[in-house]
Amino acid sequence: MEYQPGLHLLATLYTQRQDLLNESSSWQQFIDEQVKEYDLRSVGHCTHNFPEGGFTAVHCLTESHISVHTWPEYGLCTCDVFLSNFRKNNDVITESIMQNIIAFFETTRHESHMLRR
Repeated sequence: MEYQPGLHLLATLYTQRQDLLNESSSWQQFIDEQVKEYDLRSVGHCTHNFPEGGFTAVHCLTESHISVHTWPEYGLCTCDVFLSNFRKNNDVITESIMQNIIAFFETTRHESHMLRR
């Protein structure tokens, strides 16, 4: 079987929703739902809420990972979604999860990049 590169999406999202950027509980519920909805396999996650506001979270998957880093003081977050295509093509799922993240943060503007790897 020949290796098929997966889709890696990176984005900077801008939002007025300080509450979604300040701490991780809403994010954790949202991302758990995404993992379940798309039948992904979680192998662990690490989340850190900063005392002054903001959080960082990395969700490790057998398919690869989803991460987010928030800066409420700037009204933005950075995130990435990478799912490999080792056993099946996950491009549509990768794109769907990123669109759902954009909607979750009620993004007013975003900048994004796409890599194949």
